[in-house]
Amino acid sequence: MKKFTTRFLPKPIAKMADIIGTIVTLLETVQSAVTLYQRIDGLPTQMTQLGKRIERLSPFLSRLESFIKKRPAAASSSLYPGQKQDLRQLLDAINGHIKKATDLFERYEKGILSRSHDLEFRARWVSQIWFSLVENSPEKVQAILDDIEYDRGVLSDYLALMAVDKQPDIPSPNLITSPAPKKIIINSPANKHIANSPKKNNLSPSSAPAKRPSPSPSPIPRQDLKVLFVDPYHAERTAIAESLLALFRELTPLYRSNTPWRISTVSSAGFFVKNSSDLVPVISSLNYSYPSWKKDFKPGGPGDVPKPEALKAIFDNKWADYPFKNAIKSQISTRPSVGLTKDVFKKYDYIIVFTKRDHDNMVKLKEAVTAMAKERQRARVLHLGVYLGGEIVYPTLAKGAGEFIEQTNRHEWNKKVAQIKTALKEFLRQEMRWQMPELPGPEKNDGKQIKDTGEKDANGVKNKKTESGKDKVNAAGKAKGKES
Repeated sequence: MKKFTTRFLPKPIAKMADIIGTIVTLLETVQSAVTLYQRIDGLPTQMTQLGKRIERLSPFLSRLESFIKKRPAAASSSLYPGQKQDLRQLLDAINGHIKKATDLFERYEKGILSRSHDLEFRARWVSQIWFSLVENSPEKVQAILDDIEYDRGVLSDYLALMAVDKQPDIPSPNLITSPAPKKIIINSPANKHIANSPKKNNLSPSSAPAKRPSPSPSPIPRQDLKVLFVDPYHAERTAIAESLLALFRELTPLYRSNTPWRISTVSSAGFFVKNSSDLVPVISSLNYSYPSWKKDFKPGGPGDVPKPEALKAIFDNKWADYPFKNAIKSQISTRPSVGLTKDVFKKYDYIIVFTKRDHDNMVKLKEAVTAMAKERQRARVLHLGVYLGGEIVYPTLAKGAGEFIEQTNRHEWNKKVAQIKTALKEFLRQEMRWQMPELPGPEKNDGKQIKDTGEKDANGVKNKKTESGKDKVNAAGKAKGKES
């Protein structure tokens, strides 16, 4: 295998190129596990699910490898030092979990009960029953299933953070180049010669037909997901995001009862806020990627609340104008500024920040908390701007007093609210397959009127067309032309 030489590369690019070797080795481990899984017939349901989840990892790793090889400079500049370190640790964790799964498959296939005691039944079917019922407990397999699904989610987050999807020549995640081999019942007397004969490969990877990856098992979707928004000082961005998610929560059952709302808890906090935080010493001692990213702490507390002009951009309008809107406004406008606690990465499923700098700081904190707890922390750290293709920074506000200044700043906050709303909709769509409810009236559907077309679909439900202001102007122009 050809090895990459990093000797003459700039230091940041060389560090990124070093990851390629890890990915290449990992891809080989994944492919071996997939081949083994596909070879065994009659696997228990849980182990079949495990094999399918390993299959899903391969295209993500292939795209990451291809991106780093083809664009090492772009790959290096797309991540900050803390994120690169976190990616390396993720790849190491994936390698360990795949090896655990491979060991399960090998022991099941060969009838090995225990590697430590070298126990084995003569009749393979007896050993497989024993293995399924005793040695291979559902809890053990489920733990590996959960680990690999979490790994795939975080790996997908990094591909989005690095903008791999925007590269036209990077392989699609929906394509796998290696064909699934035909499953053979190895225990069958007619096929004993096949079990001990060398495998023939009639198709090279390049000539093999492309196929979509096997779908992931579809367990019942969780309805108790917890989301935390974090910015440096628990200020307006977190208040906007928390408010919008709370409004989406109330609107979803109101207008789309067949789309379940899967988030049970929405909250927010500040990275550099002392109030209610037990992580101040840890955050203070972090090895920040750049010194300027370490900010002074603010005390926080009941007197530190979001600016009224930012909240007006959410609540002082006709969008989602229902009684629950006032209740959410009252709660958000009086909530105190709080910091982070040691259980933050165990308590929440998603921790969402607004810039890559904040993301880098957060993954460094996650690494520190993991080292203290000596166990893996489950929260996924997401950059909300990825769903827009950019950073979500605070607006540039005019200084001074008077109606003109107030209107100018309100306009800026309106734009910021619209930006965060768009990003949140995409986050919900991608992560939870959520759809924005079709609200009645132009003022309640982001300025777009829902028009009844009069047609019905196959289920007898009337089709509706979303008509924007521009569509209305064009329609009016056409009508006027006909009249003349």
